[in-house]
Amino acid sequence: MNKYKGWIFGLITLIILFAISQFNQNSLSSKSDQVFSIERDDIFGIEIYELSDSISLSFNGDTWSIDGHDSLTVKENTINSFFEKILDLKRTTLISKNSSKWDKFMVGDSTGTHLIFLDYNNESIGKIIVGRSNAEWSSSNIRVGDAIEVYQSNENISWQLNTSPTHWGEVPEPLSADSLDIDLE
Repeated sequence: MNKYKGWIFGLITLIILFAISQFNQNSLSSKSDQVFSIERDDIFGIEIYELSDSISLSFNGDTWSIDGHDSLTVKENTINSFFEKILDLKRTTLISKNSSKWDKFMVGDSTGTHLIFLDYNNESIGKIIVGRSNAEWSSSNIRVGDAIEVYQSNENISWQLNTSPTHWGEVPEPLSADSLDIDLE
């Protein structure tokens, strides 16, 4: 019987350690994983900026345009893919609650890429700062709004936050004579 007391004590100790470990792991996961709780129809402006580069896109209710680049038209597949990825973005693991580590995770004000969604009145309705994840290539580090916490995202979205006008737009094809509806008579 004394042999079994040792085994029972060891087993109970392992179960307690496992429970403590599970509790600690659960405290690192996000309570609400959806990053944005907004609809695409509510977005009338997009601002993306890094330390030295930026781009703004505007929606007039019908079409998207690139601010300051009238010669380009927004590529429909690019804007659709952007919204599909970004609005479905989820935060997964809490990486840090320490603002002094923002630069380490590339989500500091000067090290991260800022994404801001604007409503019809040009007011912010959603904001994240995105950084590259050195530990995981398939995800990004994100900081939501003015929060201190840094999370890992479920997808790598860094490539979606491109500030190049030619990523978002293209020069429209010139109108051909056949496409003009001119009656010369």
